[in-house]
Amino acid sequence: MILIQAVRKAMVNDLVVRNVADLAAVPTGKPGRPSRSLTLEQALAVLDAAKGERLWPYVAVSMLGGIRTEEARALRWSEVDLEAGTVAVCRSVRRTEETKTEKSRRVFQIPDIAVQARRELVLKQAAARAKAGAAWKENNLVFCTAPGGSTYATDVRIEFKRITEKAGIGRDWTPRELRHAFVSLLSERQTEARN
Repeated sequence: MILIQAVRKAMVNDLVVRNVADLAAVPTGKPGRPSRSLTLEQALAVLDAAKGERLWPYVAVSMLGGIRTEEARALRWSEVDLEAGTVAVCRSVRRTEETKTEKSRRVFQIPDIAVQARRELVLKQAAARAKAGAAWKENNLVFCTAPGGSTYATDVRIEFKRITEKAGIGRDWTPRELRHAFVSLLSERQTEARN
């Protein structure tokens, strides 16, 4: 569609005679797996299973704060206020580092359980930083690898599947469904998300 629109614009500016992109068959793509949402019981089981795991703070803030996976992986400590219990979403891991929409840039309150998970993460990262020494890559990321590097979506998915299996709900879940659970559980209780 982008190519078709670009060539149409070129036609308007008399740069091409006809739009050959209109003649091409557009592939339909693969059907994706429909998103699902955790039930309250499943959500509680996942939170319980995640405690003590490296991904625990990620799961807590994603499920209890509704942050998108690409926003969570780009989150910096300078955007987290543990005293106020807030998170400021300013960027994502998309190529442009922009959030999905302008309204996605927001500051929101996270529950005490997510604040506590973050406090534990501060201590774990300090220990990892000391252990890594000069090999530590300081990038101010909240969720990072043992030597301080950026986390990859694949690694988060693999770890999350282990957590959901441990929670007894199987491995067929993705981290993005934490946000779906957040929205669904709020909606189920007729609560409006303010972020």
